[in-house]
Amino acid sequence: MRLSRILLVLLSVQLSFAQSPTVTRIDPPNWWVGMKTHTIQLMIHGEHLSGASAKSASNAFTVTGLHQIGNATYAFLDVTISPKAKPGTYSITLLNKSGTTTVSFQLLRRENPTGRYKGFDTRDVIYLITPDRFANGDTTNDSVPEMTDTLNRTAPYGRHGGDIQGIINRLDYLKDLGVTALWMNPMVEDNASNASYHGYAATDLYRIDPRFGTNELYWKLVGEAHKRGLKIIMDHVNNHISINHPWIKNLPTPDWLNGTVENHSRAFHSKVELSDVHSDSLMKVKATHGWFTDYMPDLNQSNPFVAKYLIQSTLWWIESTGLDGIREDTYPYIDPEFREEWCRAILKEYPQFNIVGEVWVQDPVYLAPYQKGSNFRTRVPSNLPSITDFGLYDAFHRVFADSQSISTVFDCLTKDFLFANPDNLVTFLDNHDIARIAYKLNGDVKRLKLALTLLLTTRGIPQILYGTEIGMMGGKDHGSLRADFPGGWPGDARNAFTKEGRTEQENDIFDFTRQLLMLRKEHPAASRGALVHFRPVREVYTYFRTLGNERIMVVINNNRTEQTIDLMPFKHQLEGPGELLDLMSGRRMDLIPTMSIQIEGNGAGVFLLSGGPN
Repeated sequence: MRLSRILLVLLSVQLSFAQSPTVTRIDPPNWWVGMKTHTIQLMIHGEHLSGASAKSASNAFTVTGLHQIGNATYAFLDVTISPKAKPGTYSITLLNKSGTTTVSFQLLRRENPTGRYKGFDTRDVIYLITPDRFANGDTTNDSVPEMTDTLNRTAPYGRHGGDIQGIINRLDYLKDLGVTALWMNPMVEDNASNASYHGYAATDLYRIDPRFGTNELYWKLVGEAHKRGLKIIMDHVNNHISINHPWIKNLPTPDWLNGTVENHSRAFHSKVELSDVHSDSLMKVKATHGWFTDYMPDLNQSNPFVAKYLIQSTLWWIESTGLDGIREDTYPYIDPEFREEWCRAILKEYPQFNIVGEVWVQDPVYLAPYQKGSNFRTRVPSNLPSITDFGLYDAFHRVFADSQSISTVFDCLTKDFLFANPDNLVTFLDNHDIARIAYKLNGDVKRLKLALTLLLTTRGIPQILYGTEIGMMGGKDHGSLRADFPGGWPGDARNAFTKEGRTEQENDIFDFTRQLLMLRKEHPAASRGALVHFRPVREVYTYFRTLGNERIMVVINNNRTEQTIDLMPFKHQLEGPGELLDLMSGRRMDLIPTMSIQIEGNGAGVFLLSGGPN
């Protein structure tokens, strides 16, 4: 009797495993005909996938391999898409000894590329938005039952309800302001239990967080922005995911992460060691394999399945939406071989695209090797076109927050010879991670205007943080510096998106910022011109931007008192014009009698010249 019971148990165990494969999810969810990337790898998630094989019925959509990884709930399927493939639905049959299951996979027709994947350059001004804190256009998605973090506008690190519809509703405001590109902090699903509003801890790399909207609404945002001549830059994260990602409870492979939840190292946040030829190798490993925080598990991009998954998901978002650029988070922390392969794959598919990597290093010596074309020796040559210019940010901070000499900016720019392309650096006074420039200046409007003038007339691709155009102050911590934009929520006491809703001071700053942005559009030399600058004298910094026959002179007076500027040292740059046109005031000044001009304290002059040497 006991033996029969044992046999019965063994039989039931055998039967429980003898089941046909099932599929609950495929990533990527679709692909396109006519892509240069025509060999893809599908991550199949389901049950009873161990020991399975796969086949397709079409020569245009061919299964070339199925990888068994020891986890019965995952399999990786290699597929080749023929150049002759037509858009449509294709079948994949998975087989094991117990039966078969057939799943469908769509190949879509590519959109007309006109007006898509445009990249960004010095002609652009990037406007950085933290979506949860900008505008709430749909209150019905403020809290979603399946998401753990719910609406709480009183909590600095809580969700406040800003969303994609809110951004769509404010596109005309942004167009009128004069910015040309929008960079939004990540909007893919982040189902963390707290502080999920920032979006940097993804729980689904193929889905927009439902509290922001839907994938379709994000695609609409890109389309509506493009209709207005605005570009979209996607904030992207290859380095890490959320501790709440479904993978964490069921890793596709044992080495999907660097370390485990129970046993991992923390990231070593000094990036100098990554370039230092004398650095201990363990220090470099800690930087690229350590976890950014304990709630952000570090992805192992040296695992080929992880690498393909991340590359394909990025291409999928670009192709789905037609977006124009990517800002890549925590770039130095990513596996070096992978991050360059990732850049190469994107730029092969979209040659006009631009990618800016976040490299939080203040010394240009350590920044420069990350840019493509660098002459500095690195273990893995860079394919990254653009980097965040934390070197110039640091100089701005020292001048405007720490009251150092304006020569600090000059000295920083003299190091531009280190970069392969200094014009393709993204410059900024502040961003979502660092205290606002207005806060650092204690609300000093004249100094804010001076800083904005320098940012928007020197070399590089300038980026401004949402609310800078009205002098938003914020605070020291992330929760307060990422404050809600006034008027972005139904029931707000006032609406700073309108002239009537802004204070007199806010309108003053807005009008000044808008005028500078329009100046950049109307005078290409201000954004694309070659930069020639002179060492500051008595805290007055003078530089020229020249493009063809258009020449602009900028004078920055870092004194509190008015200064008379002797123009004789720049006479060779001024040959030709008999007068200067102040592009901010419209005032014309005759140069001939005195060869000097007056600039008010903490003020600047942006002057148009004509003719002169080329």
